[in-house]
Amino acid sequence: MDEYPLISVLIPTRNEEKYLPFLLKSIKAQTYKNYEIIIGDYMSVDNTIPIARKYGAKVIKCHKKGMAAGKNAALNIAKGEIILFVDADFILSKRLFESVVKMFRKEKDVVGIEPRSALNPRSIRKDRLPYFRMAVRIINILKRFSYHTKAPFAFGCVFCRASAMKRAGRFKEHLLIIEDKDFYSRLRKYGRFKMVNATAMISFRRQVGKGFLRSTITYIKAEIGWATTGKVKGELEPVRL
Repeated sequence: MDEYPLISVLIPTRNEEKYLPFLLKSIKAQTYKNYEIIIGDYMSVDNTIPIARKYGAKVIKCHKKGMAAGKNAALNIAKGEIILFVDADFILSKRLFESVVKMFRKEKDVVGIEPRSALNPRSIRKDRLPYFRMAVRIINILKRFSYHTKAPFAFGCVFCRASAMKRAGRFKEHLLIIEDKDFYSRLRKYGRFKMVNATAMISFRRQVGKGFLRSTITYIKAEIGWATTGKVKGELEPVRL
């Protein structure tokens, strides 16, 4: 790996004008500057694309629905030794890229790195904040535990070693939900996953907009289908708060 490897930041989008600026600002604020930003957009009709271009991102228009299709479309032109897949509603701490590069240099057998999750309190009622803070703690515990299994609990913001990704293949575009679970389970065959202490804030917009229980049941059904038959029913509907 180069001393200052290029990080390709890949962001799948669909009508993300409300969230994307916060993510892009946090990328521009990184202490590590050797990166490119690529948007894989599926037919946005709002200001997502103009916003992306304002921040210097390359935009690839995708004509197939789903996060997997958007990630693959962006991946087709990515040049980095490190590939970051990040959802549009995340906000990254300013030393995250720097921390990830140091770990990849040091830990040669690591193929996937996640930041420690933190809560973005935006759009969450004050009386519900303690429950969501508890959810973040549980997520971090589950992540660390899952890195010792064959199916890492990785989602939303994951840095991958590009050389290992070439062996793992691409995201399966027929999976309209938990496509990341399927992909990172394949990537895990070629090395370990780890977590850095630098954080990325999660919005929980889906749980707020659709309801925590309903969202959880959707994921559980998808996980069961993927684990038992390899087929997944359902998809993640767009949520704007």
